[in-house]
Amino acid sequence: MSRTKADANFWKTVNLEAEDLPADIENTAAKVQVNSKTVNIMGTNTFYREAHPPEGVPSSGEVVVLLHGAAFKSETWLKLNTINLLAAMGHRVVAIDLPGYGETDKAKNVDNADFLQEFLTKLEITKPVMVSPSMSGGFSIPYILKHPEALGGYVPVAPVDSNKIVPRASELTIPTLIIYGSKDHSLGVESQKNLINIPTSQAVELPEAKHPAYLDRPNQFHTLLYNFIKQVHAHKV
Repeated sequence: MSRTKADANFWKTVNLEAEDLPADIENTAAKVQVNSKTVNIMGTNTFYREAHPPEGVPSSGEVVVLLHGAAFKSETWLKLNTINLLAAMGHRVVAIDLPGYGETDKAKNVDNADFLQEFLTKLEITKPVMVSPSMSGGFSIPYILKHPEALGGYVPVAPVDSNKIVPRASELTIPTLIIYGSKDHSLGVESQKNLINIPTSQAVELPEAKHPAYLDRPNQFHTLLYNFIKQVHAHKV
């Protein structure tokens, strides 16, 4: 019997660092073109960056959506090379400046889940893998609760509002990679404790990493994404 995305035992135990990043991926990433775009979402002029696999790299068919924390914006993922590396892996990558951050206008009386839904709809994105650090949990978690089948995979990095998912966590079947830094003694610990209640989840602690753990351990972070997205793709229903 083939595994399905809802196979909890698989997602709890799969080795998400089994494979190293491809040896030539930095060179491939350098060939990626990242485009800056804007779209009107619920009356808000919304900025985002988008990249596709470069020439010679077959498309995986996966879309990765990168949210960000309060001290950051889509440019963070550009500087960290995350956008380029993910596109070099074969994925379509979209990194958004959330309302009131970066180059996106502040939104008035907007439901965060509805905002995210309209953004994904306008960009014709379905079943993405969503990376959601810190403040952006205020968007991703309400979105999951409102649309529990909408994501192909979820990568929370010490997000806010993780307690809100606990009452319904047992119902969720989203493959979830929980990432947190060993030095993040507040949101990291709290979010891990709450999100591990999702049956199809696995938590990985990044050693010697602070709250924005990806900044301290970028290679491990990108390796985890590489393996996780590969498994999400392989085990889609």
